[in-house]
Formats: sequence, structure tokens, C-alpha cells
Amino acid sequence: MNAAHAHPADDLASVAVNRLEPMLIRLPPNLAVRLRQLARATRIRQSDYLREAVSDLLAKYEHLLASEQP
Repeated sequence: MNAAHAHPADDLASVAVNRLEPMLIRLPPNLAVRLRQLARATRIRQSDYLREAVSDLLAKYEHLLASEQP
């Protein structure tokens, strides 16, 4: 099948895979202020910095997660 004539359901499936899951976080005021300042100074979204931080944290503790998998 030609990519230009892909089925609409295929587009929906790719959107679902790439969709970000919403989460609510709470930060101490001093961290929230510093994150906001950093985002303004660099013009990079706070959410981008938070995703990077979570990714780094999960990489740091990967050895703990690997032991839980079947």
C-alpha cells in the first residue's frame, strides 16, 4: 500500500504510541522558581526539562528495574 494512501486507522495508532501521558507533579517552591527561571532563560519548556530529569533518573536506577522484569 502506498504511504500516501495509508488507512486512517494507521494514523491513529501512531498518534497513540507517541502520545504523552499527563501527570501531575508537586515541587517545593524553591525548585519550581528555579525551574521556571531556567525555562525562561533558555526558552526550553519546563516539561522538557522534567522529561529529561525523569529519563536520567530511570537510567541511573535501571539496574533496579531490570531485576523486576520476567
